[in-house]
Amino acid sequence: MSAALFVETEQRVDTEIDAIEEMRLRTWARKNFVESAERDTEWHPVILDEMAQMDRELQGV
Repeated sequence: MSAALFVETEQRVDTEIDAIEEMRLRTWARKNFVESAERDTEWHPVILDEMAQMDRELQGV
């Protein structure tokens, strides 16, 4: 993950993010997609959710 898009680990993941931040994270996830086995479980939940969505799209679900 690039330094510019690094989500600080101290940030609480249960706090709401605004729509622009969510779109930024989802865009990053699409541009930097990796197979599920290669994903860092500490990435922001929005990134992991978008990559999971991409998994479903690739499987035709």
